[in-house]
Amino acid sequence: MRVLFLIATLLSLAAPVRAATPGDLYVLAINGGGDKLDNFASHLEHLRQLVALLATAGVPRDHLVVLASDGNNPAPDLATREPEPENAWLLQGTLIDPLLRDAAIYENSVLPGIELRPATLASLSRALAELRARLRPGDTLLVYVTDHGSQSRRDPLDNRISLWGEHESVSARRLGALLARLPPSVRVVSLMSQCFSGGFAYLHEAREHRRFPTGATCGYFSSTPDRPAYGCYPEVRGQKGIGHSFEFLSALARRGHFPAAHAEVMVSDETPDIPLRSSDVYLAELLARAAGSPAREAAFTGDLVRQALASGAFRDDSRLIDRIAAAYNTPRPATQVELDQREGELMAFLDELDARGKTWEGALGDFNQANLDAFLSSRPGWRTRLDQRALRRLDGKGLREVTLSLLAELAPTVESDPTRLAEANRLVAALSTTDEISYRTEIRLAALLRMRFVFTSIAGRVWIKNHASEAKAVEALTRCEDLALAVPPTLPRIAEQLEPAKVSFPALAEDQRRAATVKPGWLGITFIPLGPGRRSSLGLADGAAQITSVAPRSPAATAGLRPGDIVLGVPSRLFSRASELRPFIASANPGSVLALEVLRGKSRVLVRSTVGEAPSMKRKN
Repeated sequence: MRVLFLIATLLSLAAPVRAATPGDLYVLAINGGGDKLDNFASHLEHLRQLVALLATAGVPRDHLVVLASDGNNPAPDLATREPEPENAWLLQGTLIDPLLRDAAIYENSVLPGIELRPATLASLSRALAELRARLRPGDTLLVYVTDHGSQSRRDPLDNRISLWGEHESVSARRLGALLARLPPSVRVVSLMSQCFSGGFAYLHEAREHRRFPTGATCGYFSSTPDRPAYGCYPEVRGQKGIGHSFEFLSALARRGHFPAAHAEVMVSDETPDIPLRSSDVYLAELLARAAGSPAREAAFTGDLVRQALASGAFRDDSRLIDRIAAAYNTPRPATQVELDQREGELMAFLDELDARGKTWEGALGDFNQANLDAFLSSRPGWRTRLDQRALRRLDGKGLREVTLSLLAELAPTVESDPTRLAEANRLVAALSTTDEISYRTEIRLAALLRMRFVFTSIAGRVWIKNHASEAKAVEALTRCEDLALAVPPTLPRIAEQLEPAKVSFPALAEDQRRAATVKPGWLGITFIPLGPGRRSSLGLADGAAQITSVAPRSPAATAGLRPGDIVLGVPSRLFSRASELRPFIASANPGSVLALEVLRGKSRVLVRSTVGEAPSMKRKN
């Protein structure tokens, strides 16, 4: 039974480099993009990088076929995003946020000197049919993908590469069937950076239909079958030179050798990617089956690793673990059991950060919506300009002009009020810090998962020594992966060779300390805004909110707050805008005391409550 896992590996092998000559290497490059909204400019940058690399390696232009979005159609098909304008946070979480914040300018995809074909299933089938007529025995086809991808939870062979157009995609199973039409002696090597790309590590099953891989099909991938890749993260938008594809192609330009490039990327890719290759996946599944159950796998692997390291073998693999640990400022795990324990600790920390992040996002959204509503009530002309129908008629340039004008007038409404400005600063800084630490923790987790599969690599190669058929299959996959390009050799400067590796990551303990300083305030109440009719009858301001429940043993319960109480504000300031209560509580420091003015029945009372911390969230298995 196929095992879905959150792990990646490296097989560091001292195999001889067999350079592919320009006459026997063909390349099929794919960027479907989906549609122009999600066809990021970074994908086209990767294609440019690939074209330049192949030219340097002497690969003829007519050996390259590129399927990119809508092909040579001159219509705009590529989304480019300008940097966020100053004070863009003022729109985050508001009702107009989706219409304004993601405004994009669309361009046409162009690669000078390269014919772009549509990235559709029909075009893919035609391209492979043409290649079938050109490929000779012993030739290599490199299938390169920089794109989006989707996951099948039932079978990784049903993981898909996004193509161009609604409902257009190709699964690993379908791609394998198309590749099966090529001569069996043609080697197919994949280099894929889309989300869930690890599902294509099973491409040999769909192409070869054999129990053991023959070495005709293999590949390198940005992530495991069940994890997204960095291209799916919002941080990548508008950034260049980041992620698995960029790192791998850059390493290839320096080294020319795919296994060597993979080894570099395992250390250098400072994203949540988990680089892996077909042999990694195959060995992982061999060990999982040999262990008999997930509960036994860590101990089973650990015993094999101890045997290997005690013998003095696998020094390169051991050094790789040291390099990954040093790059991400984490102690080297001594065993897989210890690695699993650290993984659990990081997952728990991520759960806490995720919960806090959602609280900060919601609080900032409420703050911004209240501020925007007050702004629009005093400027009816802006209400007309921000009508959704009017905004949808604008292109990306028009939307950006509206956004810049709006922010220029909206920002002073917060800056002129010292109390609200302090609250805004607390919300923005806390959300930014939480997001930063959360993302860095995702990268730490990825580093652990990379190290996990180095353990798996060692254990697997020890285990197959007593299993001839499996050893032959791993050897075949390793030979397939041993692809090289004839790039000019480049040597680092002497100064770079002497410099120690620079650690850019703070220690986990430092991130945990910083995270503890930005915990949102919590009282333990749920509430709803009062409707306009009831507010009018009671003579209350727009910000009045009625408590609907009080958590047992919460700060609110201790202070005596009750369901039905109507929170009006604080003695020095009643809430005059809707949705003010949540950001007010969240921005309060735990341990501080809030004096809340409350309407209880017909009486106004003052309730003092010490701000607490929200209960810890536990991950559900």
